[in-house]
This record gives sequence, structure tokens and C-alpha cells, in this order.
Amino acid sequence: MIDKIIKYQNDSEKNFEQKKNIKTIINYIIAFILFLLSTIISAFTFPLRFIYNKTIRRNSDSKIIHLNARNIDSVLKKEKLVLIDFWAEWCGPCLMMNSTMEKFATESNGLRITKVNADLNWKLINKFKIKGLPQFILMKNGEEIKRHAGAMTIFELTKFCDESK
Repeated sequence: MIDKIIKYQNDSEKNFEQKKNIKTIINYIIAFILFLLSTIISAFTFPLRFIYNKTIRRNSDSKIIHLNARNIDSVLKKEKLVLIDFWAEWCGPCLMMNSTMEKFATESNGLRITKVNADLNWKLINKFKIKGLPQFILMKNGEEIKRHAGAMTIFELTKFCDESK
């Protein structure tokens, strides 16, 4: 379901950029409303999600590495190909990507999936010149090779990362 929403939003934006007619304008407006609603819901549910994540849910089986200023350099030196997902708790599209990223991490071979919480890692946000969330940076041998702003489906993530192997 989440993949379908993300695909709808991405397709609506692409179609709107290519051709402006009543249909593409309406789809773009609906996609924008979905974006706003997801962000509002994320902001208002943050306290509940925080409590749930800290007290009830222990995601120890995740293959995703959470990066910060202390561990990023060692991960980038150790791993050949790294996908960094810059996200925040209040960002609706970022939260929609959580299950997609978990699934992508279990299916990816030869690629280390990582996340950076933008609210807790301002030094990294400045270092990587992050302007919007979610933002994905693909690193090869410690060097940035490409980036993408906005949510992606599993198919789009796979295409984004496969082109660089």
C-alpha cells in the first residue's frame, strides 16, 4: 500500500513536470495533499511512536545501520557500497519509507543500508549538504556517486542502487 502511494506521488510529480493539463494538475494537488497529511500525522503521532520504539519494540534483527558522527567514517571505509537514508521522525515520507527500507535491506546484496536521523545529527546534515528529507546518498568507496531527494518504491531504490554496481 505504501509503495503504491509513493509511486502515485512520484508519478504525479513527473507527469506534472512534463505536461500541465487539468488531469496532471489535479493528480499533483492530490499527491501534495497526501504529502501534507503524512507529515501532519507523523508530527502528531511522534510522542506515541517514541514511547513505543523505546519501551515496547526492539528492532534488533534489522540489517540497517544507524549512523552518527562517531561511526560514519568507519562504516564508509569498511563498506564498498553504502546507501545513506537521511530522515526525521516528523517527516511523513520518511516514515513511509521505513518498511520499504527494512525490506530493501534484507533483499540487498553487496550494499550496506544505513540511516541518519537528521534531527540528531546536524553535523552530518551540514557535511552532506542535505536540503530536504528524505534524501538518499549512494556512496562507493567512501565517495558520493549520486543522490535522490524524496521517497522511492522498492523498484526505484533497486534501480537507483543497481546502476552504480
